[in-house]
Amino acid sequence: MKKIYKKYLDKAIIKESESLIWQKYIFKETIFDAGIKLVFLIFFITYCYYNYDKFVKLTNLTADTILNHEVFINPEAYYFVWLIVLGSICLIGLIGASILFKVLKKSYLKKIYIGYKIYDLLSFIASICVIINFIILFIITPVTIDGRSMEQTYHDGDKVLLWHFGYEPKNDDVVVIDAANYNDPNHFYIKRIVASPNDTLYYRDGYLYNGKDLIEKRLTILEWEHIKLSLDITENIYEIVMPNDSYLVFGDNRLNSTDSRTFGAINKDDIIGKVILRYYPFSDFGIPDKQVIF
Repeated sequence: MKKIYKKYLDKAIIKESESLIWQKYIFKETIFDAGIKLVFLIFFITYCYYNYDKFVKLTNLTADTILNHEVFINPEAYYFVWLIVLGSICLIGLIGASILFKVLKKSYLKKIYIGYKIYDLLSFIASICVIINFIILFIITPVTIDGRSMEQTYHDGDKVLLWHFGYEPKNDDVVVIDAANYNDPNHFYIKRIVASPNDTLYYRDGYLYNGKDLIEKRLTILEWEHIKLSLDITENIYEIVMPNDSYLVFGDNRLNSTDSRTFGAINKDDIIGKVILRYYPFSDFGIPDKQVIF
């Protein structure tokens, strides 16, 4: 119908009796479009509100990777800017459509149509930006690795994608964790899960096993005691079962990593998500093989 309408406008053959029909059509299209976008806008704002702590963590985690320069506003404000832009465009569309609907003169039809097309384009661009930002923040997030704790699997400066929507942690996953509860409030750690709930850990003369799998061969008795204390275990024992929602995370570069040997077991709530792909450098694109340096 839009093509037919444009054809009539271009040829200037709209009859006076048809002008009201076309205005009603544009009015309904604008109201419907703005209404749908406002519904999604309310959903986005509500989701951000109920997941605000995670929202703030993820915006700070990905800000440097996405913007790649100094952030002049708080990263969490960046997404709300786009929400405000989209909301403003929708409100302008609703108000504009209501006002223009009262204009019944045939001579205004082409201007109304041009205004509708401009509104349609701007709302489309703003909607795409909001959706892309939502995907980046709450589903799959680009992250830049800083440090050498995951060498030789991942390297300093590697850019990876982090999946966290509906993610359930399991052994051997490379994850990003929030270090705020582990004496480093301004940083995130990238580590590998080496022990999960209900796993049985054995400690023997510096060797730490998860079942039959060796996960460390230079663990000191102090580090073992620290791991036990983080799990609220005070008995002098050398075999423990990991409790619910508790995980051990080590860097693949065991010789140069701050991990559960230092800060103990972590809680599931502090795991942001799982690394699923390295996309930069392009020469190393893909999922690298696990390479642990003991």
